[in-house]
Amino acid sequence: MRTRSLLRAVETAAFNAGLVVLAALVRRAPLRRPTQCLVGWLGTAAARVHGVRRQTTSAGIGRAWQSAFGSPALVPITRIDGDTVWAEVRVHCPLRGSGDTAACYRLMAFDRAIAERAGASFVVVRSQAEPGVSVCEVALRPAQLPITDIIPAHVRCAGSAVT
Repeated sequence: MRTRSLLRAVETAAFNAGLVVLAALVRRAPLRRPTQCLVGWLGTAAARVHGVRRQTTSAGIGRAWQSAFGSPALVPITRIDGDTVWAEVRVHCPLRGSGDTAACYRLMAFDRAIAERAGASFVVVRSQAEPGVSVCEVALRPAQLPITDIIPAHVRCAGSAVT
């Protein structure tokens, strides 16, 4: 049990340190695209390590996405409305309050890769990058269904980014 706690603490510390570095890189013009690709690859790797598999129900999609994170308390599912899973990302984001929702979009390639492996589309509806927002609100929906009715934060806030 003690070894498991230590491993979890090391995993959390590495994740948080990596998040700080990657958040800085996705804001730098020449590194944006390669870093977004790296973040997506890391998300795919995390999904594989945590055994995320394609799901057939909204609830299954939510649980599968959630399972790729250290603790469900960090990414709680807040509700399921029909085909849409609503959740929060409570991990403290280095982009918090920056106004750079475009960088948030690039950084969330991690979550999109996990959602894709679970068979879902993933949208950040409210971003910690927005001033005054301390928790991201996200939506997941089966990939075969349209998700165009949900406006992503980086689209809604376009033009207000500070890069």
